[in-house]
Amino acid sequence: MSRVPPIRRRRRWERWLFSIASLTVTLALVGAAVRTNLSLGSRATDPLTCRVTRGPFQHDVFVQGEVESAVNVEVRCEVRSESSSWVRILDVIPEGTMVQPGDVLVRLDSSGLEADRDRQRIVCAQARAAVIQARTRYETAKLNKEAYLGDEFRLAEEKAKSALMVAEEAERRAKEFLECSRELAEQGYITELQLRADEYAWRAAKTDLHMAQIRLAVLENFTKPVRLTQLNAALVTAQARLAAAQCHENLALERLKQIEEQIEKCVVRAHVSGQVVLAHLFHNDHAHMVQPGELTIEKRVLVRLPDFRKMQVAALVEEDKIALVRPGMAATVRLQAFPNVAVRGRVTKIHEYPVAEDWLGSAIKRYKTIIAIDSPPPGTRPGMTAEARLHLHRLENPLQVPCPAVIRHGDKSYCIGIKDGEYELREVVLGPSNGANVVVREGLREGEQIALAAASHRDKIQLPDLKQPSPVVSSLSADLRGPAGARAQN
Repeated sequence: MSRVPPIRRRRRWERWLFSIASLTVTLALVGAAVRTNLSLGSRATDPLTCRVTRGPFQHDVFVQGEVESAVNVEVRCEVRSESSSWVRILDVIPEGTMVQPGDVLVRLDSSGLEADRDRQRIVCAQARAAVIQARTRYETAKLNKEAYLGDEFRLAEEKAKSALMVAEEAERRAKEFLECSRELAEQGYITELQLRADEYAWRAAKTDLHMAQIRLAVLENFTKPVRLTQLNAALVTAQARLAAAQCHENLALERLKQIEEQIEKCVVRAHVSGQVVLAHLFHNDHAHMVQPGELTIEKRVLVRLPDFRKMQVAALVEEDKIALVRPGMAATVRLQAFPNVAVRGRVTKIHEYPVAEDWLGSAIKRYKTIIAIDSPPPGTRPGMTAEARLHLHRLENPLQVPCPAVIRHGDKSYCIGIKDGEYELREVVLGPSNGANVVVREGLREGEQIALAAASHRDKIQLPDLKQPSPVVSSLSADLRGPAGARAQN
């Protein structure tokens, strides 16, 4: 029987001891892991809870906007030329210049208007000559009528009456002479031929008398009315032509006055005092500042004169928040140029209709909201980027809970109270919400413990039956997280 050396026996014992120690450590780690898992499993069965607390509550809406002057006088181009719709700019005042009422801001080219004025002066002179000629014809027609009714008709009438009187006398004499001739013929003193001659003379005188009577009747009944109609027509025609000539002259003079006013408007002056801000011209697919040599048209803004003492922010509020904003609401404004300066403001105006978006814009409708800045910091200029914080709700010390701790069932809201491991359904009356917390007006007391994720424990409580079909349970975290949910709770 061979003997094992002492060194080999010692190494074998060392390997056995190392194996036993490794096994012991492994068993200890496995036991610790099992205890940890058992502990975590027991904790996972416990609900997440929170307590009803009191504290400051605020609900704010952040909007971006652009600074502009609340009193912003826009000086526009008022020149309208007949020869061309475009007017060239000759001179522009430097931007930033302080001006007073009456100071020259922009000079426009008036050469085209001056040529129009010269042509219009010729038109006015021709219209004046036409008026003089028409007035002369009217006065002549008027005099012709007065002359006919005054002397011309009476002369013709007297002449006709005189001829009638002569014809009557001639007929009377011819008749008497014929009677004498008949007596003489009976006595044989004159022949039959002489008697016939006297009868012919009487008949001729009688015909002349009848013709004289007809002439007088024609003069009175036909000639006079026809002549008066002709004279009246000539008078009315002359009067209408005179009125037309005068109207044409007035239009020509008015047009000349307009051209002269347009020439005066080529010198654009300031109506109020302020600091000059040059506008941008947009045409030919690009924009540039107002400068000499550029073209402009009527009604286009050339210069703005803002009052830097009265500034405001023009912000765009999205449609899901616009129902919460109202005029007079307090706001805090920060300018990007002065990020460390916060100034107070208030909402002064909310536009009724959304801002028009182009076909590439967002589908979300936005409403323009004006926020007046109470005390603008020095250096505030139009066009600066601003961020406004609208204070929708500010409460000092109300009861409040997280939004996920509230569930809605029908038209009521509930929380799940937890006491000694028991679940209790609590009906609550809610106030405003800011998306994270919601104000509790009735139904809970400060310090009470409630389930945080109330919707996940709805199977542990008995909710009242609903009279009408509606969504059974919905988490208030979805309903009140946005402004629409806060609006529903107000």
